[in-house]
Amino acid sequence: MKIAITCHYASLPDDHPTWKRAIEAAEVVLSEKVNLSKEELLDFVSDADALISGTDFIKEDVIAELPDCLKVISRPAVGYDRVDIKAARARGIDVCNAPGTNSNAVAELAMGLMLCCARSLLYHFANTKQKLWKNDRNGMELTGKTLGILGLGAIGKELAKKAAAFGMKVLGYSRHIDEAFCKEYGIIPADRETILQESDVISLHMPQTPLTKESINKEAFAQMKKGVILINTSRGYLVNRADLVDAIKAGIVASYGTDVMQEEPPETDDPLFSLDEVVITPHMGASTEEAHIKMMDVAMTNALDILEGKACKNIVN
Repeated sequence: MKIAITCHYASLPDDHPTWKRAIEAAEVVLSEKVNLSKEELLDFVSDADALISGTDFIKEDVIAELPDCLKVISRPAVGYDRVDIKAARARGIDVCNAPGTNSNAVAELAMGLMLCCARSLLYHFANTKQKLWKNDRNGMELTGKTLGILGLGAIGKELAKKAAAFGMKVLGYSRHIDEAFCKEYGIIPADRETILQESDVISLHMPQTPLTKESINKEAFAQMKKGVILINTSRGYLVNRADLVDAIKAGIVASYGTDVMQEEPPETDDPLFSLDEVVITPHMGASTEEAHIKMMDVAMTNALDILEGKACKNIVN
């Protein structure tokens, strides 16, 4: 049994029980390069039973040429949009993800972006770095403000708990609302329109689907309060970029804090780079030591369980 790993951002300590299980049960190999070409990837997995993928895009053309011995593609991440899951299923390949493993890390970053936007921290950081002692911009306190969470899944729930601790009124939307969670933490279930209309801060935690792609557009911005803060730690294409720029210039969006861009890495002429109201981080939401260990733990466990004929609850196709 052979497990090929192309993920270089997450790993397990040598003494971790799941790592010990893996090296006792299988030959485990890590690619030398971080970004493999199609040909390099196919060569690397030519005799592998499982692939734990990293930043690879494994689309239909790649899947069509994968070896028959490959039984599972396991993602050490929540998202699996880099893999064509329908094409994989047609080849009999299970695709797995690692739900919940980065929820706290991403929620903490969302909270940090919220604070950066509310208090203009980047503006003040830049001034003081230049030895300019300028306290010339008022911020906004989060306590008492309304946070609307679009996508009350694992990450959205973690953010809701943190925001509630800040004294925020939290509205949450999900297609399948967890009433028990909302009751326990004082979260108010709300529809999308209510969140758009009533929130002082809106945080996006939906997956990117044909229904959600660019769903934050001029129609959505038209419903928002003037001066809203918008946070996005999900996917760049949830937001229509041209409409966002217009909303910022019109004063509808006071600040946009994002960990994701439409293209990653983004083009150097992306208009968001030129706007002072935009705070951008390089898709680092899950980049904590704790999250990376949890992500690889679940991804490796998924692969081993499937190869050993055990039940796996994280198959997405």
